[in-house]
Amino acid sequence: MRAATPIKGANELRYWVGNETKVLPWTYYAAEAFVESQLSIVEDMVRQLEAIGYPAREIKADANALRAVAQQALFLFKRGNYSSAVGAAIGLLSGAARLRRRVEGLMQYSQLTALGILILTLGFSHLISILVFERGRRLHALRFSLLLLLLLVMTLTSPTFRLASAGLLGALGVPLAALDVPTLAAGVEVMGFMAYGALILLSLAAGPIRGFWLYLAVKYMKSRRFRTLLILSTMTLVVGSTLAISSLAAGLTPVVREERGIGLWGLDVEVDLIKRPMGLSEIEVEWIKALVGAEEVGREAVIPPVYSGIMLSRGESQLPTMMYLVALDMEFAARYFNLSAHVYEGRLPRDGALEALLPKGFAGQILVGEKLWLFYARPGQQGLPVPVAPVLDKPVKVVGYFDPYSLNSTLDPECRPLFRGLYCLSFTIIVPYDPVGKYLATARVWLLARNVSAVKSAANLVIAALPVSLHVLEGERVVTQERVMRLSFRGTEALVLLVLAALMNAVVMFGHVEDRRRDVYTLAVLGADPKNLFNALMTEAIVVGLVSSYAGWLIAPLISYAMSALAAWMGVGAVTLSPLPVESLFYAAAIGLGVSLASAYVPSRRVSGLSLMGREEKKVISPSDLRLVGGMAVYELPVRVSVFESETLYRYLKEILPKKDIVGEEVYLDGTFAISFAILPPHLRGTLVMCRLRTVKKGDSLILTLEVPEEYRSYMYLSDVIYALESKLLDYSKWRERQFRYQILRRAPRREVLTLDGLLERCREVMARVREVELKLRRLDEMKATISASLYSEYERKYRRSLNSMIRELLTLSLRLEPFVGQLREEIRKLEAELERHRVARELGEIGEEEYKRAVEPLERQLEEYRGKLRMIEEVNEFLTSRRR
Repeated sequence: MRAATPIKGANELRYWVGNETKVLPWTYYAAEAFVESQLSIVEDMVRQLEAIGYPAREIKADANALRAVAQQALFLFKRGNYSSAVGAAIGLLSGAARLRRRVEGLMQYSQLTALGILILTLGFSHLISILVFERGRRLHALRFSLLLLLLLVMTLTSPTFRLASAGLLGALGVPLAALDVPTLAAGVEVMGFMAYGALILLSLAAGPIRGFWLYLAVKYMKSRRFRTLLILSTMTLVVGSTLAISSLAAGLTPVVREERGIGLWGLDVEVDLIKRPMGLSEIEVEWIKALVGAEEVGREAVIPPVYSGIMLSRGESQLPTMMYLVALDMEFAARYFNLSAHVYEGRLPRDGALEALLPKGFAGQILVGEKLWLFYARPGQQGLPVPVAPVLDKPVKVVGYFDPYSLNSTLDPECRPLFRGLYCLSFTIIVPYDPVGKYLATARVWLLARNVSAVKSAANLVIAALPVSLHVLEGERVVTQERVMRLSFRGTEALVLLVLAALMNAVVMFGHVEDRRRDVYTLAVLGADPKNLFNALMTEAIVVGLVSSYAGWLIAPLISYAMSALAAWMGVGAVTLSPLPVESLFYAAAIGLGVSLASAYVPSRRVSGLSLMGREEKKVISPSDLRLVGGMAVYELPVRVSVFESETLYRYLKEILPKKDIVGEEVYLDGTFAISFAILPPHLRGTLVMCRLRTVKKGDSLILTLEVPEEYRSYMYLSDVIYALESKLLDYSKWRERQFRYQILRRAPRREVLTLDGLLERCREVMARVREVELKLRRLDEMKATISASLYSEYERKYRRSLNSMIRELLTLSLRLEPFVGQLREEIRKLEAELERHRVARELGEIGEEEYKRAVEPLERQLEEYRGKLRMIEEVNEFLTSRRR
């Protein structure tokens, strides 16, 4: 048979019809086409994951379970059991949709991971190149080649990065079906080119980063290369080892656990109403029943989660109480849960009848035999329940009351309370599942069967197709199977390793801070902001954390392989090697940054404290913090500048102080100044307190002090005044940087370090060249009458310029010789005194002639050498004096 009118997009069905044909199995073939279309989508996704080398064992196992569900559905269609077959098909559709969402979510999540890996790879290559080279083509070449090499190595070796890159390329429009490992590697390299180009454009737009915290941090790291190498190596090994022995994973995890049962055999299906608000349908229940071969079936239905409860109505009057509703198969509940034993008055509702059982607390309000209307309800604006829609189109008849205290002890087949608690039971209405259950959400189904193997096989199919928890009932033993979203952590012993690494890093940084203590104090004297020093060290910690996190993530598979090989060699046991999950990069970054920042925080605060010149950072100033000097209470403010910045500090104070409060200014010849200003106490109207900001010269720096009259030393608002001043003074360094503009024209060569002998030798050479030029000038004067005036002027200018240059050089050398004059004279005086002591000892007969010669000869040679050097210095000075005249 063939369709008369072809339908676009439909498959052609040919079926041989003979004399014995009674039924054409259209439904079977339509179901087969539908099932194959759903499975083909899932299997295509699995093949794409396997093509890029990502391990998809769990996803493939779920796909195989769905294939088994599909075969079961087709078998039921072929036998003509259409209700169970449709239930299996619906379960298949639900399971396939969940698996597709899982894979699509994995791909979408991998896009973010790939972007993070790309940025970290770019940052890693950028920082490593800066640490190795300062500038130039070699820096750019190393950065670019390292970026491409790392991307290529990760693509070839890391299934995680292949999945992440495939997801990112898919987001850019590349079909995943066309991706294999070589194509993926080429795509990743292209992304590397694009990322490097974006970095170049960003650096051109941002301009130079001189003075930026990252630049300062890199400078600190390069100044201590061995310390930086030690910290980076340690942190890299710590991160890699932590990733190898621990893991942090989030996702759907199959959970199997055993519990104690009450003696029933079969399957207990518990539905997650958050994922399926309407619960199981009748068709799905029929399919599960056919799978299990159940002898008896019990069902429980509750109010859908879109509603908060129900309300009762007796015609025109309505009870304002929010109630709960539970529908049960009454005969099943009476037989296996002994529900009839908890009836306080009346009887149990009958299956198929619109009857209800109420708590005994309502016996005084509602009588047996009374009819009630049930309405779905939600909380209103004032918190009171509001009816939304009727549950049934007919009222239910009250046939009895139950005792909540007694019913609360009823257990389900897993020995758990069957109901939600005593309070809920006090406001619960129990009705028959038939006919009320079809208007509610079927939350639980009990299927009793003795064939345990069939129940276990059915459980594997049901849990793959539906979002449910399954309890396999085996008499006194219950095996629970479910899939839960779990955040799992393995490897708690790695915390010890992380703590040791943090302590080691902190000790190294403390040593670095103590080594640079003098430099930090000098920077503080020059006006460095404590926050800048703190931020520079914390930025260094971030750099160390990012670099070590990325490097540790790279070497983690190697460490895992080494641990497996070592365990096999020692015969301890096989170590399972598994690829790192997609989220492992973020886990590594969290470990590296967390350990690095935690270990650097206290040393950074130490640097900040040193830059505050040992002052304690506090808001409240006590009278003991002020010292009394000449009837004034003096407080030292946290600003110390060089004497050359006196005018700059003076202008800054004039800016931060209100002009109307300044009453006087004094500027002194030694560069110090004083500014007098008034404050108005809020509790003393009409009274002014005269204060003075004064600079005090201490060595080569100026200290800023605040002076107030002695009687206001305990003034309660003085702390607020000082705090406001200090808060503004801490911004002085930033303000000063905005006032000056520095431009480096050239870099001066490093000054040559010369000893005394080297200086004297240089002076002899310069003096010899000076005499030679002077001789040429004398000869030029003798030739003046025989040569032209222009030629004479040309040579005279040339020799005079050269002579002036050499005189200036000799003058510079003489200035460098001046510190040696006093030392030479002191050494000559000591040697002469020593020689005189030996001469007197010989004349008095205390030492002999031979001993005298042995002691005096080296002293005389030393004295003659010092005198010669002193004569040479005097000769240089006389040479310069004669040339100046």
